[in-house]
Amino acid sequence: MTAQKRITVSTDIAPGVKGVQGDSGKLKQVLYNYLSNALKFTPDEGRVTVRISPEGTEAFRLEVIDTGIGIPPEGIAKLFVEFQQLDSTMSKKHQGTGLGLALTKRIVEAQGGRVGVTSEPGKGSVFFATLPLRVRGNSDEDFLAAVDAAAPGQAGKLVLLLVEDNLKEAAWLHKTLGEAGYALEHADTGGKAKALAAGRRYDAITLDLLLPDMNGADVLRAIREDGPNMKTPVIVMTVVADEKALSAFPLHDYLVKPVLPEVLRQSLTRAGLVPDASSSILVIDDDPIALKQMGVWLKDIGYRAILRNNAIDGLAAAEQEKPALIVLDLIMPGLDGFGFLERFRTAAEGNRTPVIVWTSKDLSIEELRSLRATAQAVVRKGEGAAALLDQLKEMLHAAEVKARAN
Repeated sequence: MTAQKRITVSTDIAPGVKGVQGDSGKLKQVLYNYLSNALKFTPDEGRVTVRISPEGTEAFRLEVIDTGIGIPPEGIAKLFVEFQQLDSTMSKKHQGTGLGLALTKRIVEAQGGRVGVTSEPGKGSVFFATLPLRVRGNSDEDFLAAVDAAAPGQAGKLVLLLVEDNLKEAAWLHKTLGEAGYALEHADTGGKAKALAAGRRYDAITLDLLLPDMNGADVLRAIREDGPNMKTPVIVMTVVADEKALSAFPLHDYLVKPVLPEVLRQSLTRAGLVPDASSSILVIDDDPIALKQMGVWLKDIGYRAILRNNAIDGLAAAEQEKPALIVLDLIMPGLDGFGFLERFRTAAEGNRTPVIVWTSKDLSIEELRSLRATAQAVVRKGEGAAALLDQLKEMLHAAEVKARAN
């Protein structure tokens, strides 16, 4: 994009910024999101500058400065909110604005930092993130302890064994594959991996070659020579770009780190390991942007999305598909969300299906009273997609617990 638009990109890194200890992958993602937006909104032959400077004694400030179109004051408040975009003319000309910034905000705040922007229409913008020089604590270790305590995986799901001693890589695998719908177990040494693989059959195994107690090739040899995983698909994930070293053992895939999430998911799909998506969620919303994004997010957490842009089609889909949960907008042309709920709750299956109302409407006391009787939760769109997904996961988890108890 830089070359095509003949944009000059420069860097200005203050020598006083030293001793940064953090997550390089997340820093790269923040920088990429900021740069992507800056290049997108900067006209031909413009300038983009990446500046890093001290912020007090315990933080640093990352700025991406552009000579782009700028942002009006009323648009700035929308920039870091999921599903919010600027005016329709800008959205059509520059597709995809808004969501990357919302994710950037969540990444930065999770590390104890903050984001912001200053801008003047016609003169450009400065997007910034302040981050601590040293990220305190060991969140990856805490995360792995929590998920390992929950092992083995959830009933009915494909179960993967992750053999990885690097905490950050292991945490990334857990998050990436867990949110995609797989159940996971983890081994941080070759010895533990061999013991687990000898005790049960897994649907797939991801294997790092550089382990603290032995070479990953020795683990692979033990798996292939005997036990329940002799034919289990094994995906090697390593910094060692030498696939020939394992030519004696049958492998499903050999991926060189860093591995992109979609590459790993595609590898599992090629092995025929697609998470069970029989549990479906019906989303009814006349906003095509919100509808499309919900479809992407639901797929990422392992659910099949049924997307309908009006309440009449939503009623038909609810009757035919019998979804596990419904996400419903209230403001729609024709039959609105209130009308949908009135009809749906009189249907045979309607009383047993939870509904989350997701709306930007200012609700009156009477409307809230009506929704308390017909919906399980109300989430305002202004709260962002994170609030909706948190509510959705909580309700689905409660439904799974209830189903197991019955």
